[in-house]
Amino acid sequence: MVKPKSIKTADVERIVSCLHEQDKLIFRVSVESGLRISDVLNLRAWDLDKTINVREKKTKKHRVVTLSDELYECLKPLKAEAIRNNDKELYAFKSKNKRNKSIHRSTYHRHLKKVCGGVGVDFSAHSARKLFAQELFASTGDIFLVQKALNHKFISDTCIYLDLNFNELIRAAATDAKQLQSF
Repeated sequence: MVKPKSIKTADVERIVSCLHEQDKLIFRVSVESGLRISDVLNLRAWDLDKTINVREKKTKKHRVVTLSDELYECLKPLKAEAIRNNDKELYAFKSKNKRNKSIHRSTYHRHLKKVCGGVGVDFSAHSARKLFAQELFASTGDIFLVQKALNHKFISDTCIYLDLNFNELIRAAATDAKQLQSF
């Protein structure tokens, strides 16, 4: 089976070190959660917890995301601001130009592309979701867990995220099944 292509840890660290604070948090939430960028940008500060319930914008499916203690600590001030202002509608990642709006997807994408270009790394906002999938697969070896975490309907979609050949995966599974039958 072909090993998934993956971005190097050093490249991720270079990207993060060049991002502004808000963009850095967006990036980290994206990589840790595997959420699509539109779902990350749609998060309300009030809802930021160790475990976040999300209704995905694209699929309308429900998803529960657990964040690391370290990232959760970084997000606490955003929630504290919402609580202080008693504002359940306050976006976690606010637009600098538009009051009561979240940063726009294209604005974040432009910021990220500029930084990535500056450090010489080919990476996009959606690449963070793929990186999440690849890290989960590398740590578990369970493609079905990755499929569930990404809310993919088809395993073939998950294979694309992992840079795995779906037909090779099927052949390998068939070979394994034949070997099990011979016992």
